[in-house]
Amino acid sequence: MAPCRAPGCGVEATRFGHYCTTHKSRLRRHGDIAQAAISRAALAPYVARVRTRIAKNAASPLWAQCEARWTAVMDHAGTIIARYEGGGTVIRDELRAAREAGRLADVAAREVVETVAALYLMRDAEPRRFRSDAAFTTQLVRRVRGLAEVNAGIWYDHASGRMQRVYRDLPPTVASILAHWLVETLGVVGVRLAALERKDRDAEEAKRSAFRDALEDLT
Repeated sequence: MAPCRAPGCGVEATRFGHYCTTHKSRLRRHGDIAQAAISRAALAPYVARVRTRIAKNAASPLWAQCEARWTAVMDHAGTIIARYEGGGTVIRDELRAAREAGRLADVAAREVVETVAALYLMRDAEPRRFRSDAAFTTQLVRRVRGLAEVNAGIWYDHASGRMQRVYRDLPPTVASILAHWLVETLGVVGVRLAALERKDRDAEEAKRSAFRDALEDLT
């Protein structure tokens, strides 16, 4: 058996893989063996920034259009499920992705828009948070799925004496399909909002730099 390819691991890899069980699970769950989970708490400041940006442009028709685009994704998922239930031929992974999307039926479209945009803001402001593009899209799917309570399981941690929440992992192929739907539908909005946030940060830094220069010029 070959050793796990994760740096510094040394444990034997699984029979039909390059990583040990632990790192294989991490790759499946997070999109990269070195990727840490993006928690709801960590994302919260970026969600707040997205909401501030939306409020600043409250009259823009963009937000309703974004919600409509997500609703179209949900309709597409419903069509795939209906085709399968009607005896039609569907791709298995697409069917699973459609069912996962269906679990978000009770989540407001605006929440999905905010969450997707917030992940793009985080990636732009803290690029080292994400180890790869696959890690980013995997975390994107995880955080959107996290909006629905039905996607979470609860278990009792005897070590801490507290109930812990854990999200059910998806096969990478299914997560990839969901990520594609999210990126194609709402990614461009996230990119634009991230650019606006970066422009504001640069402007603030320029002001601070000018102030420091003025201080240095005092005689």
